[in-house]
Amino acid sequence: MKKGFTLIELLAVIVILGLIALITVPIVLDSLNSTKSELSKEQVRQIEAAARIWGTKNLNDDSIEKSITIRFLIDNNLLEDKDYKNIDLNSSSFENAGVCIYYNNNQFVYTYKKNVGEC
Repeated sequence: MKKGFTLIELLAVIVILGLIALITVPIVLDSLNSTKSELSKEQVRQIEAAARIWGTKNLNDDSIEKSITIRFLIDNNLLEDKDYKNIDLNSSSFENAGVCIYYNNNQFVYTYKKNVGEC
């Protein structure tokens, strides 16, 4: 009696493993994309919160429009110096990203922008 697997048995195992991969890979990729999206949203919330802290101390009702960069918030110790590159998943830099601040309906509005030049 020979020991080992037949070609049919090996092919069956390969087909089963392929089916398992076809089922699990899309689920894992969706999970990763969802996590990246949630990370991005959380970082935007942190950046806008830091801008609100700065604005509370430095803005008055006479201010019409202001833009501040993430680098400015980090340099003023309002944000930790960590990697904010994942905010825009298509970008490898955050140097131009920041918050646009404008006064509307008796309150300041803080909006994250990938490029504060768009304010």
